Amino acid sequence: KTIIVIIVLFIVTNISIDIFSLLNKELKIYFIDVGQGDSTLIVTPNKKTILIDGGDFEKNVLLPYLLDRRIRKIDYIMISHFDTDHCKGIFTVIENLKVKNIIISKQAEKSENYKKFKEIVANKKINIILVKAGDKIKIDKYIYFKILFPTEKLIMQNPLNNNSIVSQLNYKSFKMLFTGDIEEIAEKEILNLQKDKLKSTILKVAHHGSNTSSTQEFINSVKPELALIGVGKNNTFGHPSECVVEKLRDLRY
Repeated sequence: KTIIVIIVLFIVTNISIDIFSLLNKELKIYFIDVGQGDSTLIVTPNKKTILIDGGDFEKNVLLPYLLDRRIRKIDYIMISHFDTDHCKGIFTVIENLKVKNIIISKQAEKSENYKKFKEIVANKKINIILVKAGDKIKIDKYIYFKILFPTEKLIMQNPLNNNSIVSQLNYKSFKMLFTGDIEEIAEKEILNLQKDKLKSTILKVAHHGSNTSSTQEFINSVKPELALIGVGKNNTFGHPSECVVEKLRDLRY
């Protein structure tokens, strides 16, 4: 089997790539254009809404995108980590829409974004769910997240990225792996603990395709049929790395 690699070069605002509804009309997954960042909207068959990360553009993209689709309530928000390009757009959503639950992990580094997050949610009636490896978040009938990372023992090397939440969305036989911005050191830790649980239909490639992530052993263990890389056109980071793209394209199993 040959993997399909989709490099989403986000240029035009307020668009999305509908990934899974092309394959299945029950569960819908939208990879949202937030420029150089990540944001994914999931809508379950029972119309529950899940938002994973929110990019950096705040009011310019994510909130208008949701309102345009008549989404006024978010059942679950998962913030993989508190890098600006993953969390900043979420803050505007929390301030303007009804949010029931927010999923975060223990922080190894108390960033300014995390401090801002705590200020925003302080006066709102939102259930905060603190997760770690081994937890399971049930969303709907047949739909749940397995939390694969981080563990109780946090990584102190580049702690913001390397303690990103790594979660696997499960729906019947379909699985999608969300990896935040983990790097090689975190991938090795996950392989040591969860290697037999990584296999997934779709992989959201870690750290926008940076060459600090996506080791051969990790992607071999995931065995994705589809890989998604979200990057901004002509971004200053050089994402995605050509070597990562080639690793994915050359994957055979």
